[in-house]
Amino acid sequence: MKKLTVLFAVCSVAAILLSGCGRGSASGGSSTSTGSGGSKESPLLADKVAKGELPPLEQRLPEEPFVSSAEEIGKYGGIYRGGSFGPAHGQVDTAGLRYTGLLRVETDFSTLTPFILKSYTANDDFTVWTLTLRKGMKWSDGAPFTSDAFKFWYEDVLLNSDVTPAVVDAWMSDGKVMTLETPDEVTVKVTFSAPYPSFDIVMMQSCETGRKMWEPRHYLEKWHKKYNAQADDLAKSEGYESWVQAFNQHKDKTDAQTDVNTPDITPWVLSQVDAQGNKYFDRNPYYFVVDKAGNQLPYIDQQIGVIVADAQVRTLKLASGELHAAAENPLPVKDYTLYVQGEQTGDYTTYLFDNSRGSDCSFTFNITHKDPVLRQIFNNVKFREAMSLAINRQQVNDVLYFGKAAIRQAVPPSTTSFMEDWMNDYMAQYDVAGANQRLDEIGLRWNADHTQRLRPDGRPLQIVLESTEEFTPMGEMVAEMWTAVGVKTDYKQNERTFARERYQTNERDAQLFTFDGAAEFALRADPSKIRPAFVRDELGFATQYRQWYDTNGAQGEEPPQELKDLRALVDEWIVLSPSNPLYMEKGKEMLTIFTKNVWYIGLTVAPRVVMISNKLGNIPKEGTFAYDYRFWYPFRGDAWYFK
Repeated sequence: MKKLTVLFAVCSVAAILLSGCGRGSASGGSSTSTGSGGSKESPLLADKVAKGELPPLEQRLPEEPFVSSAEEIGKYGGIYRGGSFGPAHGQVDTAGLRYTGLLRVETDFSTLTPFILKSYTANDDFTVWTLTLRKGMKWSDGAPFTSDAFKFWYEDVLLNSDVTPAVVDAWMSDGKVMTLETPDEVTVKVTFSAPYPSFDIVMMQSCETGRKMWEPRHYLEKWHKKYNAQADDLAKSEGYESWVQAFNQHKDKTDAQTDVNTPDITPWVLSQVDAQGNKYFDRNPYYFVVDKAGNQLPYIDQQIGVIVADAQVRTLKLASGELHAAAENPLPVKDYTLYVQGEQTGDYTTYLFDNSRGSDCSFTFNITHKDPVLRQIFNNVKFREAMSLAINRQQVNDVLYFGKAAIRQAVPPSTTSFMEDWMNDYMAQYDVAGANQRLDEIGLRWNADHTQRLRPDGRPLQIVLESTEEFTPMGEMVAEMWTAVGVKTDYKQNERTFARERYQTNERDAQLFTFDGAAEFALRADPSKIRPAFVRDELGFATQYRQWYDTNGAQGEEPPQELKDLRALVDEWIVLSPSNPLYMEKGKEMLTIFTKNVWYIGLTVAPRVVMISNKLGNIPKEGTFAYDYRFWYPFRGDAWYFK
């Protein structure tokens, strides 16, 4: 804390020095006003039109653009900078402002509005969804954006087993992949074999790469074997092993994107990646959104994803005016007072937003571990109960959250309609005696010195707990608490990409990560968090079972009946509309099974700290900042502007 305070003081001086800089400065620089009587597009684009480098605005917009509901008519100009924790991850503070989906979620966090789509309908049993695109909409390179982009994605990406080895649950119902038809250029018809009442939520989630249903055929087809017989030769000439690897790299629009020529439909598109990994995104001249006065968005000229070494460096850069907003990865609540103290000098404001996570971090044990002894231990529910009871959550709350967090188990948030009160606190009490009793009952004896427990094979019980930088403070505290009950635990911090690879190789003993994506809104579209065999991210803990499902039993290991039964129950629930009485009944049943098995061990849920520069307009000042609603997505980042 002392080090951070000193650095804040240094950055305060930097902020004063930066305050007079020009267009390329942290302040955003010069801008041109717009309004009902002014320009309808950025002066940068108007200049290109005058030079004949771009067609006129009316030829770049669809016939019916999306009209933003942002309150203020902003100004054009400036450069927005957000922190990036690496060239391939941790870029939500820029990427979240670019999110563009079929639907968008409004700031009431329940209303879904057609965004890329002009409109959509569903039949009575939610098996057939008809999507209508905006006529005349274009990719960022000016090519028509039509239903062909959806057909290409469906036939040549989703259904191509080389490109997509395993189809994610979002595109399936009753175990069968959806069908997709394109009757004309603006119509996409999606059909499921069973009711899918939550497909509208999936369409909202299409704002992120893993849920996109469209790809630019005109750009990508030369790397696809179906369209180019020499695709492998092309791939090898570019340094890739195969056409599949090259194709996936060129279509990649995740944080790891490197192709600066791939067209998109987002407000800003990637134009440069420098030697340090900083990413530059220029305004999309064909972006399909206008403000209430008819001015084309975005207002801001450019985004820069600035590489930061860690969370502390990001905070200091924001305090000095080098960055303009920060919220993800979460800013530590323990430093909230310090953030507020620096507001005047740093010219930013600190907000506390709501948090819909089930737990800010949770712990899981590898139940398909390569070591058969550890696997046996981790699969015993009494062991998981003991590890939960051994945690002093109040101490974690006091030290890391200044007591501002709510103590709870890693279960869906209490706003979930089919949650019962006992679930929030299940096995979340601090009970060392209860923990020791359970460890004794399952035969984990103490050694002669009563300093460490022994495995059933007589070897000392020792595990490694792994996670990323964000969760290190929690991991280190809990490792000490587990060691105190005889389960010697060493904590190891990993880089995030490496952490994901460790899941794939089934190497980990235990891991911790956030338990998010578990709010009812998100679960209806993706219930994987309550189906342990389907979690494959940094928190994944059943690699072999997941592989078995992904390969239809060709690889991995068949899950025990208990997990298969839970999957079947969730599959029954997900096809139900909330208005169906069985929705509540099945929901309670599956959460009871989930909670009592303690596959996840939670700690606390704290408010989300959000810091935003005072130089920005149209910014949010309250709301929920969470993965469930895709972080910045509800807050209309395309309409932010420099005052």
